Amino acid sequence: MPKTATKPRPWAEMATHLVDVAMGRKPADLVIRNGRWVNVHSGEVVAGTDIAIAGGRFAYCGPNAGHAIGQGTKVVDAGGRYLVPGLCDAHMHVESGMVTVTEFCRAVIPHGTTSMFIDPHEIANVLGLPGVRLMHDEAVAMPVNVHVQMPSCVPSAPGLEHAGAELTVADVTEAMTWENIIGLGEVMNFPGVAANDPVMAGEIAATVRAGKTVGGHYASRDLGLPFHGYVAGGPEDDHEGTRAEDAIARVRQGMKAMLRLGSAWYDVASQIKAVTESGLDPRNFILCTDDSHSGTLVHEGHMDRVVRHAIQQGLKPVTAIQMATLNTAQHFRLEREIGSIAPGRL
Repeated sequence: MPKTATKPRPWAEMATHLVDVAMGRKPADLVIRNGRWVNVHSGEVVAGTDIAIAGGRFAYCGPNAGHAIGQGTKVVDAGGRYLVPGLCDAHMHVESGMVTVTEFCRAVIPHGTTSMFIDPHEIANVLGLPGVRLMHDEAVAMPVNVHVQMPSCVPSAPGLEHAGAELTVADVTEAMTWENIIGLGEVMNFPGVAANDPVMAGEIAATVRAGKTVGGHYASRDLGLPFHGYVAGGPEDDHEGTRAEDAIARVRQGMKAMLRLGSAWYDVASQIKAVTESGLDPRNFILCTDDSHSGTLVHEGHMDRVVRHAIQQGLKPVTAIQMATLNTAQHFRLEREIGSIAPGRL
């Protein structure tokens, strides 16, 4: 097991220090000067921006951080380069890369990915709850944010396969108490949700009671009553759409449409038309990869690849970055921690 990385202290424990740095009463640890601030809250790029950082969190973002520079402050001149929030992968499976969590992070950090939301249902199929715990504990040790979704459907097709394990409502309820479980992984048994299957209903209820996000997986082109029943059952997002009408239907029902570009999935180009052509609010769209093989990571990139692709489809660059940063953070109730360059954030 890797040594647990040193994480910044919670904001509540640092707030007074951040205020002191912002006011110039105490020096920052790091000041980055003369950057172009990609502000995902306002949707603009603000030139001539200085950023002051203390204790691993942003303390000041503005035109001149000279007041935060003191003895021991490291100063970096950005030289007009863009200051972009760390990218977030909203839905993915580390196992698809055929590597461990540690090696996956080693591959994607140089591409700007600083937050991942992983669903380890593949290891859960083999090892059950202990396997999820192994992935969870390794994720906690990473130097970036690797949040774990508790797998919801193990086995994924009850009665049609013989997996190595089975997860129950009690397992999901227990996992919701773990420090790094962010929510319920993609609920693949969409017929079960529409039919009020007690296991599916129980897992979703346990997640909602814990105040965490329920991931969706509606792998059907039928947007009739089964779709409406599925949405009513609680899933809050879906990455299985392939058509513009799929994205439109999900957003209209209050879901987040997750558009994926991975090693096998190419669903951004068709669905982004819901924004570029139909004019839907882009804040309800999120970019992700789902499955990325090692070769894709090494030769093509990770979330940076997805953002570039979305821009190529006609999306404004800042909007594409929002879909890979702030939108994801808000969806997982982490807006005060990640997803933007703004005071208090990591």
